[in-house]
Amino acid sequence: MPSAVSCTDPAADAAVSSFEAATGTLLRQLVLAAGPLTVLQIGCPHASFTARLAAAMSENGQGRVICCEPETARAEAAATAVEKAGLGRYAEVRVGRPERSLATLPGPVDLLLLGGPPESFLPLLKLVEPRMLPGAVVVALGVRHVPAPCAEFLAHVRFSGGGYVSLPLPFDGDGDGGGVEMAVRAA
Repeated sequence: MPSAVSCTDPAADAAVSSFEAATGTLLRQLVLAAGPLTVLQIGCPHASFTARLAAAMSENGQGRVICCEPETARAEAAATAVEKAGLGRYAEVRVGRPERSLATLPGPVDLLLLGGPPESFLPLLKLVEPRMLPGAVVVALGVRHVPAPCAEFLAHVRFSGGGYVSLPLPFDGDGDGGGVEMAVRAA
């Protein structure tokens, strides 16, 4: 059995920011509750997120996290965290622009984690939307601290006719991003 990436161990979570710990727990809860088969993570602001998602997929006994990160160092850190936890079966880290990886994604995207540059959130969401079925979840990180780059994205997911039910979550960052938007695809 792979070693677990702590999402509930207070001693392990003390080493990470409160934002990272709370967001990691939210992601684990979403995976455990929804049982997604494909989680697409675009951007890797915290190396532990990929491993935490993979650990939750492991708990469910199925599914795969595909992390697309353009920065080599961040991608390597995420891949190392996954391998160190023994969760390679449940995660794949791809280095390069996410737009290039979308064509080779398996099946529909059940959970989309946006953690890259906020100005890319809406264009990337629009690229992924054709692969999202009703009930798919979108989690966007850092939306409160960079409201201008996120304005169009937030308008898209919050607009009542936009096909999402969206809610800003009160997660604050410790200088590493703040504000999380969670949206569920309604149609």
